[in-house]
Amino acid sequence: MAETARTMIVMDSAESRFQLRAGALIRSGSHILVHRVVGDRYWSLPGGRVEFHEAGAETLAREIEEEIGCKATIGPLRFIIENFFDLSGRRVHEVGFYYEAELSQPLPFHETEIVHRVRDGNADLEFRWAPATQAGLDRFELVPPTLRDLVESGSGNIQHLVRRDEA
Repeated sequence: MAETARTMIVMDSAESRFQLRAGALIRSGSHILVHRVVGDRYWSLPGGRVEFHEAGAETLAREIEEEIGCKATIGPLRFIIENFFDLSGRRVHEVGFYYEAELSQPLPFHETEIVHRVRDGNADLEFRWAPATQAGLDRFELVPPTLRDLVESGSGNIQHLVRRDEA
């Protein structure tokens, strides 16, 4: 029997959560696409939670089509980040796969304005271009913070990092 319900890979246990996420490094010149829930102070790379029986690259292709409205070519895996952090009183353990990606139809480019908005479930998301430097990404409070260094370095090798919030 085919599975029809989509189920994200998320496990909750008391005050803890585990989740599997995939994120996209979408570039335009010296900038990278970031997004956030409208009103949130933190920005992240576009993407979302991986669903059962879905590879990380498949997650990105699906999420980009759902949120940006176009197909994308998903390139090589660049980073794997095991991220441990607090969110709304809950300890979160997130494993994130971050891939290079290219949109089939580029988003408009503007250095200081929101270039795309979309309703995603119960959340309104906004997208904009941020300078792909550590100083530029610091202004956007990109999370996880480890990405700020990685995006700028742009190493061609896959990197695996473990990041923990300071207790």
